[in-house]
Amino acid sequence: MKRKVAIVTNNLHCERHVQYYATIEKYLRTNGWRISEDFQVEKIIIAACGFHDAMYEKVLGILGHLKKIHFLEKNIIIMGCLAKTHEQGLGANFNGHRILLDNEHLLDDIIRAGVPFSEIGPVNRLRMEREAGEQEKGKMFYIKIARGCLRKCTFCVINKAKGSIRSVPVPAIVSQFEMAMAKGIKKVFLMGEDTFAYGIDINTTIIKLIETLVALDPGMQLNFGYLHIRWLQEYAEDIISLCRRGIIRELHIGLQHVNDKMLKRMGRPAVFSRLYEILTTIKKEIPGFYMAADIIVGFPGETKEIFNEMVEFFNHDRCFNKIRHSAYSDVKGAPSTRLKDKIPPAEIRSRWEYLGKILGDRSSFIQVDDTSRVDDTTYKLTQEKDYTFCKNTFLESVEETVVTRDIVEAASNILEEEKGDFGF
Repeated sequence: MKRKVAIVTNNLHCERHVQYYATIEKYLRTNGWRISEDFQVEKIIIAACGFHDAMYEKVLGILGHLKKIHFLEKNIIIMGCLAKTHEQGLGANFNGHRILLDNEHLLDDIIRAGVPFSEIGPVNRLRMEREAGEQEKGKMFYIKIARGCLRKCTFCVINKAKGSIRSVPVPAIVSQFEMAMAKGIKKVFLMGEDTFAYGIDINTTIIKLIETLVALDPGMQLNFGYLHIRWLQEYAEDIISLCRRGIIRELHIGLQHVNDKMLKRMGRPAVFSRLYEILTTIKKEIPGFYMAADIIVGFPGETKEIFNEMVEFFNHDRCFNKIRHSAYSDVKGAPSTRLKDKIPPAEIRSRWEYLGKILGDRSSFIQVDDTSRVDDTTYKLTQEKDYTFCKNTFLESVEETVVTRDIVEAASNILEEEKGDFGF
């Protein structure tokens, strides 16, 4: 009889996080565990995103629910970024297993794995939307090309978990790309916390990687994660050329603000007028080119005059198709928490709502009338409840694993010894 485990998460929308818990599911299924969508199980794994305190509050909500149903903490495992980004808070509220990134091998002993985590390859075909119809499944092939970043943004804590940029060697990326080609897939998504920073640690660049992949299959549609404004400046000519050639068909830019002073305080120094000149060049030369951007409203030091400057900009802007505008709030451990000139939460919310009205259909956030906390309004990236069960999170088949007779017998003995030992 297969043992049962539940995997839950507090974030369904970050493709890197989805790949993370999908890989955990693949590992568990390969080792003979049955994935459940209830808590009548032996183990519970919380794959936790930690990009904001609101995500931490959701994990506390999960733990509170499990405590109410008397699920034993010793059978709960918290993994993912949050295990590091909110390590101190978890230490005071949770006594179960905490597994930091790059330590997933610790699961081997916990679940008595016959196939170690180190032997589980990356999951490339993800179910980003569980309700997607059959025709939409399997069209995108996800390849993680790097992890980490330059660690300079003052409002972010994810770098605590992910660390500095670590690029995947080109041959490993090419190998996965060729898998997509062999399967007849024509869309590849290149993932990373700072996608265009790829290669700076291994003496190459994202531009060289793109040209390598295009040479292998000129017809493959390449999709990219978030574009930091640093790389928009540094690779301006290359990016414009790739857009002209149809290799880059859309851009999602981590703009964050339109004011140079605010960009510097955010740890993202740039001359905004130069950035916008690059973007307008692309938009003019390639009609219909899709652009999206992230904006933070109410960052410390954003005076009313500076906010009005941003409002005026978006009143006249015709470059961006969508704007994901977020209301600033402190995240424990982020450098921005120590900045002076904080904006009162009520004022931040007012500015966030006003900008939403200015953006109209271009706003990618939906107003929530009954939300009283800025955090909840801004980071409404999960369902109303604190968690979602993760099952069938990838589209690849789990091949039957050949194990030795000794491993089979050992597994049988464990099941016999612990029969009926659920997490309660």
